[in-house]
Amino acid sequence: MDQPLIGVPLRPWRRPGKRERWMQTPDFFTSVRAAGGVPLPIPPMDLPGVRALYAMCDGLLLPGGKDVDPISYGAAPREEETLPDLDIVEIALARWAAEDKVPLFGVCRGEQVLNVALGGTLYGHIGDLPGVGDHGGDDLPTVWHEIEITEGSLLAAALGGVRATVNSRHHQAVDRLGDGLRAVAVSPDGIVEAIEAEGDWFALGVQWHPEEASERATGGPLFRALVEAAVDASVEASARSRPAV
Repeated sequence: MDQPLIGVPLRPWRRPGKRERWMQTPDFFTSVRAAGGVPLPIPPMDLPGVRALYAMCDGLLLPGGKDVDPISYGAAPREEETLPDLDIVEIALARWAAEDKVPLFGVCRGEQVLNVALGGTLYGHIGDLPGVGDHGGDDLPTVWHEIEITEGSLLAAALGGVRATVNSRHHQAVDRLGDGLRAVAVSPDGIVEAIEAEGDWFALGVQWHPEEASERATGGPLFRALVEAAVDASVEASARSRPAV
């Protein structure tokens, strides 16, 4: 397989007085395409329909977006806008991928969805934590900062080292890790900047936005790693299903 199908969830978009639309930032699609994959849009519809599209995917990309609803990880509601219907779809996708070992890459919100899907929790607002530096936000300018990466991790292998400079624009972050996940990158102030699955499942989540930094070391390599993992997983699945001679 040369061009694996990579599922990319769309998000609902509403304007007062207008009909709902489904959309996604083009950067995610162009990043997957540039890495050699074919993006497959997955709209936030009923779960049986989502499941049918998921079954066609060789890998999944969970994009950035609105805050994950705190109710989904047992926390009190906050004032920030959430999209509960999208949470249901993306959490289901992450759980199916974990069960089937389908390669998954989560970006910003996508990292947080992966963590919540596997039983983890989030900090609702890292600005409330003592000693945390500037990580930007949805309505704030992008901030660049260093991260330290765990040696021997998928992330270190993809980026070719244990240090990187990343673009930051978030106010939430991973708190308690989900089952089977480990933190593999932190910022100087201790915020978890990347997580990945333990064992043989390719599941990686990063807190920054590599789709906006394709000219930097933290861009293309991560999407290529997802596409390569999707190809490998598809080849292995085909070999397992091939009748014995």
